[in-house]
Amino acid sequence: MKIYWSLRSIPELSQLSSKECGKRWNDIYTSTFRHWETWVGLLLCALLSGAGAKLLGFPGVIVMGAIGGFVYSQILIHVARKYYRHRLLGEPG
Repeated sequence: MKIYWSLRSIPELSQLSSKECGKRWNDIYTSTFRHWETWVGLLLCALLSGAGAKLLGFPGVIVMGAIGGFVYSQILIHVARKYYRHRLLGEPG
C-alpha cells in the first residue's frame, strides 16, 4: 500500500497547482463520508486516541491521536481515489 504524505503525492493531483489541487480535494472531501470506509477510519482514529488516553494519559492522546489521524488520512485518500478518481482528474461524470 502506498503512503500519501500530502495531497501533492496523490498521482491525480501531483501535476496541478496548489490552488487547483486544494480546490479539487475540497470538492470531493465531503463526498467521501458517503462510504463506510471513511467512517471506519474515523472510528479507528477515535479508538486509538482513547487507547492512548487510557494507557499513557495526555501524552498518549497526542501520540496515538497523531497516529490515528495519519491512518484516517490514508483511508480517506484511498476512498477518494477509489470512488472519485474522475473528479480528482477534473473529468465530468
